Order: sequence, then C-alpha cells, then structure tokens
Amino acid sequence: MFTAGRARILTWAAVVATALSSTLLLEGTADAVAPVQLGGGSGIYVEQLDDPTSSAQCTLTAIGFDSENRLVGITAGHCGEVGARIAAEYTRSGGIGMIVQKSANNDWAVIQFDPSRVDPTRQVAQSTIAGIGAPPKIGDIACKNGRTTGFTCGPVWEATGNWFRSQVCANHGDSGAPVLLGDRLVGMVVAGTNFDAGPISIELPACTGSGDIIHEPELSTTIAMVLADINRHGGVGAGFRVF
Repeated sequence: MFTAGRARILTWAAVVATALSSTLLLEGTADAVAPVQLGGGSGIYVEQLDDPTSSAQCTLTAIGFDSENRLVGITAGHCGEVGARIAAEYTRSGGIGMIVQKSANNDWAVIQFDPSRVDPTRQVAQSTIAGIGAPPKIGDIACKNGRTTGFTCGPVWEATGNWFRSQVCANHGDSGAPVLLGDRLVGMVVAGTNFDAGPISIELPACTGSGDIIHEPELSTTIAMVLADINRHGGVGAGFRVF
C-alpha cells in the first residue's frame, strides 16, 4: 500500500445524487447508439452500488488494451466498486463499461469497455498520451488533465517510486486524472493533502482551477506502480498498453 504519511488525505471523487443513474446514465438509450470518444482526461460517471440514486464523477486515467486485446481503462479505485457501471459524462452515454477489478490499497480500478460503444482517443483537450513514462523526479514540471479543473501544471516536490506530490491543481471529480510529463503518462491523481513545512502541517484550500496559485498539494500514484500491481493481480487489465 502506498502511504503519504499525512494526517489528512481527501479523496478527489465527487459523488452526486442524480435520478438518471439507473436509467439514462447507466443503461444506454436509443439516442446514444454512436460510440462515445474517451481518453485519458475524459470525465466519467461511476455507479455507486450502495446508493442507486447516486453516481461518482471521476476522470479516466488512460484507455488502451490489455494482453488479451480487451478494451480497458484505468481510474482511481475509490471511484467505485467492482460491478459498478460506467457512463460517459459529456454525452451521458450509458452501458459503455464496468469496473471489473480494483485495489483499495493502491487505489486503482480497471474498467472493461464495450468496444462497440467506445471510440478510444489519445488526445483529450490539451493533453495527449503517447506512451508510459518513468516516475517523475523532484523539480519536474508535471501536468494533469481532470474533468473538474482541466489541464493544469505544477512542480513535483516530493517523489517515491509509488507516489509523488506536486502543485498541479486538482479538486473533487479529478480522481483518476492522468498526470503527464510531456506526452508520457507518469501518474494518476488520487487525493489532496496538507502542506508540510518541517514539523508544521498547514491545511490549504482546494484548488479552484487554472490560475489558482495557493492551494493544497496533490497526491498521485505512479503509473509504474499501478500497472505493476494490475499485472500482479492478473486477469482483465494485465499487460495494459495505451491506445
């Protein structure tokens, strides 16, 4: 399990009540026949199995294929449970996929998509994912693309092989957002944390979007750790490669 050693960690999923969860969003409709385009940075709705009137707003980390050439995606594990159905946010197209496995400890989830309903893409807004990169180092300028706060960049100031902290902007709904160095996927947004200066821990406000200078640091898992853990679990998602 990765650990930041911090007193306060806020997960970045946003759970919203909606009467559409069990109908339009998650079942699919006749006017949603055309495949929906999804890539790293796309917003998704995740069914909440303990409350059929609610869904979580999260962000897709990446989309691609596993070793069996199944169309799969990755997002944060706290977004939903195994068996939760997925809908695309902007088209509200339901019936496109389902969480098939997850790790609560390392906070990842694998989504298996219906290839007849999903058109994978490398580019979402300002970000392009062309491959997997090594974990970032202190001083690197990382960028993330999330459904809530969009495309933002900031310095990495704490890094390990399993997780890193940076000043990229994130807020609720950005859970799962891809973190990039250039066009290489290096991490996944999972939480906000306090700012620590030696023995002093300072609680800063959550980031509101691009241009917000003073905000809490963001915690990301490294994609290297996530993919290695998925491979250890085996099954759907193992051998993941980006589209």
